[in-house]
Amino acid sequence: MENKKTNPKKKQGKSLTKRITGWLHLWLGLVSGIIVLTVTLSGTVFVFCDEIIDWCGGSAKYIEVPANTKKMSPEELLVQFQQQVPDRRAFYFDTYKDADRSFRVASATKPPEDKNAAKPKGKGRGPRGVFAYHYLNPYTGKVVGSTKSYEFFYVVAHIHAQLLAGKFGKTVVGIASIIFFIQLIGGLILWWPKKWNKTTRTTAFKIKSGTKWRRKNYDFHNVFGFYSLLPAVFITITGLIMAYKVLTDLTQEAFGGIADPHKITEKYEPKFDPEKKALPFIDFIDRNFKEVPEAKQIRMSVPRNDSSTVYNVVAAKFIGLKSITKGKSREVNKYSGDEINYPKEVQMHEVIEHMNFDLHVGYWGGMFGKIFTFVIGIICTSLPVTGFLIWWGRRNKSPKKKKEIKNIHQQRKEHHEQLV
Repeated sequence: MENKKTNPKKKQGKSLTKRITGWLHLWLGLVSGIIVLTVTLSGTVFVFCDEIIDWCGGSAKYIEVPANTKKMSPEELLVQFQQQVPDRRAFYFDTYKDADRSFRVASATKPPEDKNAAKPKGKGRGPRGVFAYHYLNPYTGKVVGSTKSYEFFYVVAHIHAQLLAGKFGKTVVGIASIIFFIQLIGGLILWWPKKWNKTTRTTAFKIKSGTKWRRKNYDFHNVFGFYSLLPAVFITITGLIMAYKVLTDLTQEAFGGIADPHKITEKYEPKFDPEKKALPFIDFIDRNFKEVPEAKQIRMSVPRNDSSTVYNVVAAKFIGLKSITKGKSREVNKYSGDEINYPKEVQMHEVIEHMNFDLHVGYWGGMFGKIFTFVIGIICTSLPVTGFLIWWGRRNKSPKKKKEIKNIHQQRKEHHEQLV
């Protein structure tokens, strides 16, 4: 038998598939890197929006409960809010079962009536105004605190979805997301060892200790990129479903929903009747606290005008900016308080839409889901950076260094072939 040491195998380079994949992986990464980094970083920050907003509320979230005093009605509190903050319009409020919790109002600055009047400065210009939360003492109606953390996360969400650039930004983000999906699959192809043995398994699954920062950066890109691959693909797909209507519609139809529920819902909603009076908010609140025993918080929409006949009522243990914990969201008739009986496909539309969102941002598993999604987001945010550093390091190596590294790679390759 011929000795492998005296008759080494012919040197083999990378396969055509890996060469093409490597070229695409490099240039697609360089083209989309900044966009991908911005989108993944903003999405990662958004994961803990509820906890940060709650923290920003500070001591204003709680008040000292006075003796022998009842809470003011939501209508009275909204009047008090409008008198104290006349330049804002409330669009929903949160009330709580606990007696020491403040009444919270979500509002936006009103657009100026005079077209020539100065627009609000800073972020949030335009008809929607600047969002904020105000906390009111439910026994006196006094505003005890406020936070614009709502506005901050609104901006973060729109950076994530459209780079604050409207339809054009949404298109750019969509394309970058598709590229990122291709990058993930390409990364797996490049990561996959040509031969599986003890050495390649160690290199593929572990970060080598005692190496310089360039090698550690390379290992971080490869190893952590592999471990985050499946959840990153899943998060990307759920994001693409939200970004592209054709995918949204296909998902809805596949799981029993309907593409455009708004065409149907109006048929089931009550007609405006000026002779009828809407039930007071407290009726909806009391009824929903009874029907959802675990609920500690209720959120109700504030209609823009009297012609609105439907209220959105959410009763749950906790209601965040876009999340609901142990509860239910309902559309109710403002005259009777009854839940509107929409067709099954309309109800499924809401279920599917919320489920896809929860899967995308990590709300599917409580705090564990958030932490898991946050960690994956950090890794995905780092991939464009570590990938760029790999390319930059190779591009700027001295000829002598390149030759040394090439010789080391060749020696390692020959050693692996002899072991096989």
